Formats: sequence, C-alpha cells, structure tokens
Amino acid sequence: MKRRAFRFLNQELGKLLISDITKRANLQLSYWIDNNNIIRKVDDRWDQAMNSESWSERASARGIIGKPLSDFICDDATRMYVATMIESVRVIPHTSFRHYRCDTPDTKRYMQMIITPEDNGWIRVSHELLRTETITKPVFFKTVADRTQIKYSISTKAGAAKIHFVRCSICNRLHRFGDRASQWQEVDYLANHESIAIPAKVIYGVCPDCLKTLR
Repeated sequence: MKRRAFRFLNQELGKLLISDITKRANLQLSYWIDNNNIIRKVDDRWDQAMNSESWSERASARGIIGKPLSDFICDDATRMYVATMIESVRVIPHTSFRHYRCDTPDTKRYMQMIITPEDNGWIRVSHELLRTETITKPVFFKTVADRTQIKYSISTKAGAAKIHFVRCSICNRLHRFGDRASQWQEVDYLANHESIAIPAKVIYGVCPDCLKTLR
C-alpha cells in the first residue's frame, strides 16, 4: 500500500514524520517553529529521508516552511493539545517529552515527541520512533475531514456493518462515533470483536485519557 507522506488531509504534522519518513528506530527528524507557531526550518535530512514511493510535494521542506503548524492539524482538539504542549515550554523553559502513536494498518508505532526551547525564541520539535508492534488483523482507515459527512449506523441482521469511529490523535485508540457508551479501544481489539467496514471512516480528536496528560 502506498502511504502518503503524513496523510496531510487527515492527521497532524507529527505523524508525517514516522508514517512515511522514518523507517528505523532512533532516527530523529525535527522542525522549528517561531513565536507565532510558524514553521521556519526543518533539519537537513528532511527531504532526503522521504520515502520515494510515497513522497509528496506538500510534505517537502518547501511545502511546509513558512506555514502555520495548525495548517497540518485537522481537528480543534488536537490543535489545542499541541498548542498547549508548545506554550508550556515557552512559559517555563524546559524540554518536554511526549509519547504518542503513529500506526500504519499493520503496525503499531510507538513514538516520542521532544519539544525544546532554543535561545533565539524558536521551538524545536523532534520526533523519533521508539518501538513497533505488529497488528495481527490490519485495519485500513479513511479520514472524513468534514464531521457533517459522518453518519453513525450499527450492524444489521442483513450484514455489512458501517461503524464510524473517532480516533485519538495521540494514542490512536478509537471509539464509536455517536455512541456515548462506547469505550476507547485498541484497533486490534476492535478488529477482533467488531464488524468493521473497510476502509473504516474516522474523524480525529483527543481521548479523555490523553487530555489528562496536559494537566
């Protein structure tokens, strides 16, 4: 499967770095943002690290430099989460380490985001792959950018279930859209216990457990 760099239409900038660029553990790629959260610089390996099969002009250095970081985040909850992380290192200068997930259909990718203030007032945001785990039953997702396009429906006796999910941008767990009683679950649990349409349609947000980490 060709995986588009970062899947710009449906995920945040951090996920670009690993889903298509980083292919081995401990490779770290970084970008720098100014006081207005405009991307001002990427490291020298950025374009060279692109996977030629999935390379996207929009993901290239010239495609992102000079643009607001928020342009590459598809939902308000994740924008708030990222902005809060960045602001915290500005208010009290320190290096912040945040774990998150950047999964592909068949692999769980455990990531680390490192946010570091620099002397010129810019913030360096680095991403690195920590480890991976295989997803035994791969699930393919399709992002619906406009929430009004999503309609929640449950399985019927006749067959094909069309269950749409909210996917956490940080931990990659999911819960059924429109079902307040639904629990946030790992993708492999859902794949083995639910009838999931392929590709499964998702919107992105941040789950309550990940929001608590900002406190």
